Amino acid sequence: MNNAMIKEAAMAAELALKAHVLTSTPEILAEVPERDGIMEQIADLVDLTEAPEDAVCSLVTDLLHYCEREKIDWTQEVLARAWKDFRSERMKPEIR
Repeated sequence: MNNAMIKEAAMAAELALKAHVLTSTPEILAEVPERDGIMEQIADLVDLTEAPEDAVCSLVTDLLHYCEREKIDWTQEVLARAWKDFRSERMKPEIR
């Protein structure tokens, strides 16, 4: 797979993941003024019947390819930092 194809696959996976987040989180979508037009555009580009875990898997696979190419240690430099950030976010009080 060449770099252009990898980049395109990563962008497609990211779009699919974001589409699933939007469709499964109505409170986010409610804040978007042009939501109907955006959802129509997304539906034209993404199979919204794809399971969210499939979209996540595609994105993670693309990220692993990127890390391998850029010599980034997935476990130490990405996953450990992501878990640390995730845990600290959960500890913050929710702003309403």
